[in-house]
Amino acid sequence: MVVFYFGRKDEVMGRNEARVKKAMELALERLDYIMDYHTAPDFVEVTGKMGGDVITYRIYDDGYIYEK
Repeated sequence: MVVFYFGRKDEVMGRNEARVKKAMELALERLDYIMDYHTAPDFVEVTGKMGGDVITYRIYDDGYIYEK
C-alpha cells in the first residue's frame, strides 16, 4: 500500500525552512561564512568560520544563541 501525504508535510517544511533561514541570518552577523547546519526540534546548529577559527552556534527558536 502506498500512501501520499499532502498538506501537513509542506506546512512543516515551510516552517523548518523559515527557522533555518532566520538562524543563518543571525549566525552570519557573527561569522564570516557558514560551512554546515543541522536542525533539531527546538534549535538550529550552525557551524562556520570567523577569523580562521571554526565556531558552532546553537540558535534556539526563542532567540537564544549559545556558542559551542
